[in-house]
Amino acid sequence: MPIKLIGTIILVVLVAILTGFNLSNKCTIWFFHNFENIPVFAALLGSFVAGVVITIPFTLIGRRKKEKKNSKATELTNVTPEAESDAK
Repeated sequence: MPIKLIGTIILVVLVAILTGFNLSNKCTIWFFHNFENIPVFAALLGSFVAGVVITIPFTLIGRRKKEKKNSKATELTNVTPEAESDAK
């Protein structure tokens, strides 16, 4: 546990240092309008956040389908011998 915490802290410090060095790098982004002088780091961070937001619904839908499939499978395997004799 402490190793993961130390690793996370080191990673956050490295990201902060790289962000600080690259704040002066600017770019122009076109998203139905020209946005000029946007820091490159902000563009990268924005695209990452957009990817996460777009991925979340697909993940939740996939998980829900998997849960339905598993619940149907357990219903079919949980048939007792008494229920089988009643069905005949």
